[in-house]
Amino acid sequence: MKYFSLVALGSLSLSAASALSQDLSSNLQAMKNSYAASGNIVVVDKNIIVIEPKMPAPLCALPKFQDGKTTWSFYTFPLASITVPLADVDESLILENRVFSSPDAPQSYKPGDVGETTMVVIASKPGKQFHTLIYDLQKFARLSPGPHSSKDYDQAPDDTEAFGLTFADPAAARTFAAALRNAVIATSTRAANP
Repeated sequence: MKYFSLVALGSLSLSAASALSQDLSSNLQAMKNSYAASGNIVVVDKNIIVIEPKMPAPLCALPKFQDGKTTWSFYTFPLASITVPLADVDESLILENRVFSSPDAPQSYKPGDVGETTMVVIASKPGKQFHTLIYDLQKFARLSPGPHSSKDYDQAPDDTEAFGLTFADPAAARTFAAALRNAVIATSTRAANP
């Protein structure tokens, strides 16, 4: 009887591991599909992805309401690639914001307007950083059409604790954020139950 219990327990563990692996794979695929219009995602292994946003990165404007006035925060993430170990992502800090990517947004904004772009912000766990390749956005914008070397726009390695990804489709942004959150949780669960 003990033998049967051990075999059943072993089978149950294998089934759970298989389900976690399938869940992680489906979440990685959902991330790739939902991000396709904004860039590319390469799965290095089941624990690490590389995100390659389309260049150039847009300038995103986020209105803030303070003391009865509207002020603006501006963000741009000139990233050629971001290496993201899923275990290093803080799933509680995957945030979505509606932002404006039009350069005249502060002048044309009327109270109640909603940005046409969704920015998903991803932060690392304390003490962790994401390895990135950044570039000079102004140099990139001045390039003529045709192939160019990464030296032409000063691509260089850098590390960051957080970054933003932009989506023209809010539904794709929500799908991406949910799939990333689920992939991070599945990775943590798998690491805790090898």
